Amino acid sequence: MACSASGLRKSCLVSSLPIFLPALQPACWVGLPCPAGLTCPLLPDSPTAPSVVSCKPLELGQRLFVLAARLWGGSQLWARPGPGLRLAPTQTLAPRRLLRPNDAELLWLDGQPCFVVADASKAGSTTLLCRDGPGFYPRQSLHAWHRDTDAEALELDGRPHLLLASASQRPVLFHWFGGRFERRTDIPEAEDVYATRHFRAGGDVFLCLTRYIGDSMVMRWDGSMFRLLQQLPSRGAHVFQPLLIARDQLAILGSDFAFSQVFHFEPDKGFLEPLQELGPPALVAPRAFAHITMSGRRFLFAACFKGPTQIYQLHELDLSA
Repeated sequence: MACSASGLRKSCLVSSLPIFLPALQPACWVGLPCPAGLTCPLLPDSPTAPSVVSCKPLELGQRLFVLAARLWGGSQLWARPGPGLRLAPTQTLAPRRLLRPNDAELLWLDGQPCFVVADASKAGSTTLLCRDGPGFYPRQSLHAWHRDTDAEALELDGRPHLLLASASQRPVLFHWFGGRFERRTDIPEAEDVYATRHFRAGGDVFLCLTRYIGDSMVMRWDGSMFRLLQQLPSRGAHVFQPLLIARDQLAILGSDFAFSQVFHFEPDKGFLEPLQELGPPALVAPRAFAHITMSGRRFLFAACFKGPTQIYQLHELDLSA
């Protein structure tokens, strides 16, 4: 499978951060957070929240909630009570703790929906927000003073875990124990990690670690910690995104200074192998990748911070001949 550069490719003239794709039927919605713009575009609704760096949707029955993490003006919870109604802001989230959010994730803990927001301010604190009545309120402060840049929720050994990357130390792994997150371990030999994303293959858990300077890394969980599996040269990377498309496990390593690279996970080897480059033209400061399927066709969204967001159509190529 490959991302066609010569086939359909469309540019969306919006500088954006991570994409989210809420599974709302029958329409397909695409969210593109815009830190430099006025809105967090959500079709057909648009939360008019400035300086949004991350949007996370949550569906509870007929209700839709969207967490909009913002650099200034306070992070907000938006809600749509039911079909046919529009999203509207309902709550300002932890204004004294979330001073400069950089990432947000949705996770379920003891059957309860929660959000975790990574805060990159020296005076802020990464915060776990859980539902209590009509809104979401702080349940726990995590990792204060460490300028966290990314949060990744994952399950290890049948228990919820949370991985936090920060500007001041190696990524730290927390596990859910006794109704709160407790530190379990950190990741050795992983300095200056900007973000982490995980995927599962063959019963194993793999971790993609993004590094802006130095080599980005692939690690595998061995039952007690993540061990280094592979190093991939990267320059100016802010995203190393695994994607499962059909039966193919891919990972895309974005770059601010070179072509972004698509890798394919080879189950027999247990490694990522180069598949193709995205471009020309090169993506300008890519920050996230996501895919959707519509009418039997697969599309890849590449959200870019300093240039137009690109949409690629994916084609399967027979390389056996």
